[in-house]
Amino acid sequence: MKKWVSISAAFLLGVVVALSARDVSAQVKSLIGKKVTGEYEMVVNGNTLSEKGAIIDGRANVPARAFSEALGADVQVSGKTIYVTSTQSEKNTEPENIESNKSENKYIGSSKDSLEELKLSIENNQLKRAIEGRNNILAEIEQIKEGLQIIENAGIDSDDYSLKRAEARLTEQEEIIKKVTEDLRLVEEALAQFRD
Repeated sequence: MKKWVSISAAFLLGVVVALSARDVSAQVKSLIGKKVTGEYEMVVNGNTLSEKGAIIDGRANVPARAFSEALGADVQVSGKTIYVTSTQSEKNTEPENIESNKSENKYIGSSKDSLEELKLSIENNQLKRAIEGRNNILAEIEQIKEGLQIIENAGIDSDDYSLKRAEARLTEQEEIIKKVTEDLRLVEEALAQFRD
């Protein structure tokens, strides 16, 4: 039963992540200036969260980080994007005679349909956005370098602080791409069992 709860929670988190940035942005803009009309206590898997949910304009809103972490998901923020990656409990509830790679791949045991859906979501949402984010940062770094070169050619001392910040963001983005790529590999590995 816990496995289905985890899978359902992971699916719900995937749906949240799959929302386009524009839709989320439009929703956030639509909430600006609205009044909180109520708040509620949040209980996840029997544990009461320290942060409360809010009712804004008749809609329930939950604190993404607290909710996701309570479900065991990894939450990362990069720029204006929140990445939520679901994880499953490390407890092995499978019989001991199952191959050892099952414990290494959190997606083995999921249904073929859910794996195919997850694969598409990772490819079309998470990986695509992460690569676009990296490309944007690379373009920003090039602009900063060009600006620093112009300043240097003019004989003016320059501070490369903005370049260092952009390079640090690029490193973070590369880590996100690496993690998403590994998740995609695990999903494809789990899907391969259905082809055998």
